[in-house]
Amino acid sequence: MKAKKLEEHGSIEKAACLARNSYTKNISLEMSSDMVVYEQSTSILTSEGLYSAIKVVNVTKGKEVTCTAKFNNSNITASALPEKEAEEPVTGKVCNTTDTSAQADTKVEKANMLSMAVLGLRVLLAKSIAFNTLMSIKLFLF
Repeated sequence: MKAKKLEEHGSIEKAACLARNSYTKNISLEMSSDMVVYEQSTSILTSEGLYSAIKVVNVTKGKEVTCTAKFNNSNITASALPEKEAEEPVTGKVCNTTDTSAQADTKVEKANMLSMAVLGLRVLLAKSIAFNTLMSIKLFLF
């Protein structure tokens, strides 16, 4: 991925290499530029139980960027060629985290409701036992 906006210099842009949904934690990302802006020390474990890694570098405008992901004795290479200015803005797929959080909230809400129902039944049981005990004592003593 290459940035659309240039830095103040006008000739430097950022490029990012992202490796997603890998089954192995040991992912090594190598890019054609040595000007590293950000690199993770270890891969991140996602909610699906897979690993992701990212590396961001500065590159000269118009220069081809190559990204190589190395894991499990195999290499996967991707490259981004210099692009001309697009007439229309290009929209990519955006991760929507509200869907997963909504599902998690629903599960938590159901668990809370179930917990409250069990608590209510326990209180009702305790009250009925106490009432029956008092009525039995009244019957035997008076």
